[in-house]
Parts: sequence; C-alpha cells; structure tokens
Amino acid sequence: MRCVAPARELPIARNPSGGRVSGYCSRLGCRFQRAGSGDAASHRRHPRRQAPASPLGRTRFRAQAATFCKPMCRAKMRNLAPADSNSRISVLLVEDDAEEALRIMEMLAAARAGSVLVSHAEGVESALRMLIEGSYDVVLLDLTLPDGSGIDALLRAKVAAASVPVLVMADEDNGPQALQALRAGAQDYLVKSELDTQLVARTLRHAVERHRMLRHLNEVQQREHFLATHDSLTGLPNRISFQRGLQAALEDAEREGTWVGLFFFDLDGFKAVNDNLGHAAGDALLREVAERLRNATRKSDLVARLGGDEFVVAVKHIHDAHAAATWAEDIRRQIGQRYVLEGTECWLTASIGTAVYPGDAEDAELLTRCADTAMYHAKAQGANRVRFYEDGMNAAIAERFRLVNGLRDAVASGHLVLHFQPQVDLLSADLVGAEALLRWRHGDRLVSPSVFVPIAEQTGLAVSLGEWVLREACESAMRWHSIQSRPLRIGVNVSGRQLSDEPFPSRVAAILQETGLPPDRLDLELTETSVIDANATTLATLCGLRDVGVRIAMDDFGTGYSSLTLLRELPVDALKIDQSFIHGAATSERDIALVGGMLRMAQELGITTICEGVETPEQLQLLRVRGCRLVQGYLLGKPVGQAEFEEQIVASQPPWSGPLSDPALF
Repeated sequence: MRCVAPARELPIARNPSGGRVSGYCSRLGCRFQRAGSGDAASHRRHPRRQAPASPLGRTRFRAQAATFCKPMCRAKMRNLAPADSNSRISVLLVEDDAEEALRIMEMLAAARAGSVLVSHAEGVESALRMLIEGSYDVVLLDLTLPDGSGIDALLRAKVAAASVPVLVMADEDNGPQALQALRAGAQDYLVKSELDTQLVARTLRHAVERHRMLRHLNEVQQREHFLATHDSLTGLPNRISFQRGLQAALEDAEREGTWVGLFFFDLDGFKAVNDNLGHAAGDALLREVAERLRNATRKSDLVARLGGDEFVVAVKHIHDAHAAATWAEDIRRQIGQRYVLEGTECWLTASIGTAVYPGDAEDAELLTRCADTAMYHAKAQGANRVRFYEDGMNAAIAERFRLVNGLRDAVASGHLVLHFQPQVDLLSADLVGAEALLRWRHGDRLVSPSVFVPIAEQTGLAVSLGEWVLREACESAMRWHSIQSRPLRIGVNVSGRQLSDEPFPSRVAAILQETGLPPDRLDLELTETSVIDANATTLATLCGLRDVGVRIAMDDFGTGYSSLTLLRELPVDALKIDQSFIHGAATSERDIALVGGMLRMAQELGITTICEGVETPEQLQLLRVRGCRLVQGYLLGKPVGQAEFEEQIVASQPPWSGPLSDPALF
C-alpha cells in the first residue's frame, strides 16, 4: 500500500494504457476512481467505505484498510505522478504489524511535513518484489518478519536493491544483533519502543544524505580508478592496466597450454594528419582506431593505447605462428581502411611488431619489449608491414640506444664537425660556395649521416642539432670572407622537424645577426620528403625564411613523386638535381633528356640549378653542353674539414682547377 501523508488530494495522472486515475489517501483510508472498462470490476470489488465515528472503530478500520486496500494501492498509486516529487523521500516500510506500521507512518508524516511517500509491505517476499519493480530512497525493515527473520531479510533486501539504504528496526535493543546488522550493510539500527517523530526525522534524513555521500564518493573513486588505468582519450586500458592483464593472460596460457600473440603497432602518417587537419582531427582519428581495434578483436582479448599513436593488442588462445600472422594482417588491414575526418578523407597504415608467448618471452614486460623491437624493424623497412621478433633484433636496438645516447653527448661535447664540399661555376672556373655536411666521430669511427640524422629526427634532437650546424656554417662562411675577397655562399641542410617549428625563421635571423653573415649568402637546402606533406605551418615557415632574405634550395630534386607540384606551390630559389640523374647521363639517353629538361625548365622559371654528384669528366662535359652552370661532386672536390677547405680557397691550384682546365670541356 502506498500513501502520501498527510491526507490531501493527489493530482490526476495518465495511465500508460490511456485510462485516467484519480485518488486520495486519508492516512490509510484509500479511495480510487479510474475510468476504463478494465478497472470496473476492481472498483466494484473494492467499494469505498466510511470510517466509523468512534476512536476504537477508526483504529480497527485503519488496520483493516491497510490489508483491504493494499493490492489497489500498490497496483494503482504507482500511476500517480505526485507534484513536487523532487523534494519527497520515497520510503518502503516493511512491517507485518498493521498497528505498528500505522504508528510509524504517522511519525513519518509529521516528521517530513507531507513530503514522504510511503509504500507498505507486510513481508519479505512482497518487499523484494516492490524493490525490484519500484524506486525507493530508503527502506525501513523490521527484523522480525514471519517469512524472513533477522539478518537474512536484510541481506536479501541488499541484493534486491543494493543502491538503496536500509534502516533496520527491532523490538528491543540487542547489541550483537545491531553490530551484525551494520556489518551486513544496514545504515542504522532502531528500537521501535524508542521511536519518536524527532528521532525518525533525523535518522531518515541522515540515512538518505549519508547514502548519497557514500554513493558520490564511490562514483568518484571509480572514476579515479578508471582514469588511473585507462586512456582518457580512447577509453582503452593504459600501459599499467594492460601489463597486469597481459601477465594474467600469460599465466592462463601456461595452465592451458596455449599461445598468446602480442601485436605492438605504430600508426604511419599520423603526424601528417595532426599537422594538416589539426589536433582535434588527430584525436578523432585515434578514437576511430581504438574502435576498429575493439571490433577486430574478441572480448577475451586485450587492447590498449600506450601513448601517442602506439597501440598494443594481445590475442589469447592461439596455437601457432600462422594464427598470429593472420591476426596481425587482419589488424593491419582494419587500420588501413579509409577514414573521414571533418569531411576529409584520409588513409594511414600501421607498422606492426609481433611477439609470441612462450616462444619469444615468458613474462609480460619482456614480451612487450620484443614486440616493440619488432615494430621498430618493421618501420625501418618502409612501414605498413608486419615483422615477427627475431633474436638478433635486440642487438640492433641496443646499438640504436647507444647511438641515441652518444648523439646527445656529441651535441654537448663537440664530437660533431662540419665538412665542406665546393660548388663551382663551370664557365668561370671560380669557387662560388660550399655545402656544409655534418660528420660525427663516435668512438674510433665516423657514423654515417644516413644513420644518425634519422635518429636525430626521431628523438627530437633535430632542432638543436640543426641550429648548431647553422651557426657553425655561418661562422665558417664569415671566416672565408676574411681570407679572400670574393663572397662565397654556404648551403645548409634543413630537416622537416625544423620546418615544422614556427620560430625557425626568427632563429635563422638571430644566427645571421650574431655571425654577421648577409642573408643572401645562405642557402637552406630542403629535401622533397621534408616538404611532401607541407601544411600551413611549413608554408608559413618557408615564407618567413624568404622574408629573412635567405635562399631556398630544393635538394635531391627529381627523386620524389611531387617535384613539379612542389615547384608550383613552394617558394623555391634553386634546384639541386639529384646525383642519380647525373650518374646515368653518361650511359642513358633517357637520363640525359631528363637532365636537359630540368635545366631548361629551371631556366624558364628563373630558378638557379646545381648538378650534384659529378664524378667523371664525361658527366662534366655533358652538363656543360646542356647549359649547366653550377656543379658539385667528387671530381671537383671531396668534403673536407674546415682547415683543409680554407687552404683550398687560397691555393693557386685548388682541386677543382684541374678538371675545369681540361681542353675537352671547351
């Protein structure tokens, strides 16, 4: 039976079936009027009764009404929508004694001044049904019920509605029973004989508020635990959570005699998406990748984001390497499908390193390192591929680690040096400039730039390394001017990381001012790969460099697929035709035609050309005949250190004078 105390008219509410319900409850006296054929019989079975005039008669009437009207109250008062429901407390009173139930309801009515909505159940079974079907703020539970006594009734109530606080009532003060009830989850223990309006009001208020605070605290703790163990962007487990899950998976695999395949992968081309479409698009892409991984794996498998664009997947219950390879290829294909970000279509690929338990490692941390190592090898081989871990990979990774640490030390300790290769005018035989080439002496050997420059790009050293090279090169060019009168140009290679750094033009201007080198004597050489995905930041950087007054040169021109597009879109002043065309020109008519075409195109565009990699007199002759003016290569001079290059500048017979004095050239 559900009633609103004190007695007042209840608003009319719509029944889902369309019938109209109206009613009021005067304490326990209930009246229902409901339109609809389906309720007519019920109305006839429960006619309205008038309460007797005498006090004793009214008491008996109320007790009878509690039982008589209960089915109608429970079934039909649920359809009423009481006004001001936000301020009411919905109480489920579980008490088999009708007189006691009436007394408690009168206390509740007086305590909450009409804002208590009370539902009454006479036994445990009916209370459990009401808890499952209804919604309550608090339960008042008698511990001495005929169909469920003591703590058993409390435990069953907590199971039926774990989120509802329960206050238990007993006929006498029983300390052990009270302690047992509190340990079982009760909010408070009340003695019926000690109940009064003030105590009921305070206990009810404290129980509801205390439960609200505990629920809020639990939600906060759950949220904190989620944030500590999951990636906030994708909702996937983070590294800590994944390692725990992976270790448990390995232990299960050991017991079951199965394998676990671990796939560590990095997204190829993710940086280009971030640079071109913005970080919001990059975040959306990571969320989409996470969703694809969830869909590509089973619920029993593990998926995590380790940070940046690195993800990892552990697949359980595989039985051989072929199954692991199949899983890896499936994940790679899923990642490689089309993405639509802010209305723009884009594609990216994944480099995947695969390691298998128990073959490659026997604990989670080592297995992850093996897969990580294999991923780096996959990326080094051109990306968008799957590599399985092999024993020799660790040695290569250890060597790379030593190079990274050594390179950091080399920048600070002066183990880096510049070599200079001359650039010569074919017609006048004069030296016009030089290209600065970085060399690194690591221990007792020279490390090739093709090895350490990519490492510098990957480890974030490219910017500081590039600034050191630029300053040293500008200072060298100023020294050359002090030992001979003719101004010489200096060419310096610039990395893609430097171009994506917005303050780069201002740093170049500052170095020029510090060293005193005029801006028009500095060539900044860019490779096609560094600007192939040029975004707004890169274009702004190039325009800023032009504003400084330096010259922009395109290095290795002709080797990329977008050479002509770059000429149209980028502010280029000079082209350095790649040595592969020069080497082939002596034997290939096609290469001769391509070199001649590039030279003519550059002349029409007003762009200076430099042919690099000249190694034979035949190559030099072919270039001169086709109008090439500036050349660079081993035939004219190998890269040498600062002191030796300065000696060549002032020498009467520098290395380039011999080849250029050959009569066969003219």
